[in-house]
Amino acid sequence: MSISSASVPFIESLIANAPDTPGVFALWHGGGIVYYGKTTTIRIALDEQLRARMLSAHRVSGCSWEIAADPERRHGELMKEYLSAHHALPLWNDPQRLPTD
Repeated sequence: MSISSASVPFIESLIANAPDTPGVFALWHGGGIVYYGKTTTIRIALDEQLRARMLSAHRVSGCSWEIAADPERRHGELMKEYLSAHHALPLWNDPQRLPTD
């Protein structure tokens, strides 16, 4: 099952309200997921992604997250589900397709 929360705009004010707990997150672009991440602190990970994307040509339009007691396991489930549905990993999770600046 996909991340349970809906995508919200990838902006500082909304990321500031993300949970300060372990979990998984997705970055969205053009209506699709381009990256799944796992972290010990969702808010910090999203803030770091926001700062990195401000300096990059690789823009993100939205994000979503899910609190998870075991982010590693949940991340694996999400990646397996995505691979099964799309026959490929999310763009930025796939080293062969990872965009370069």
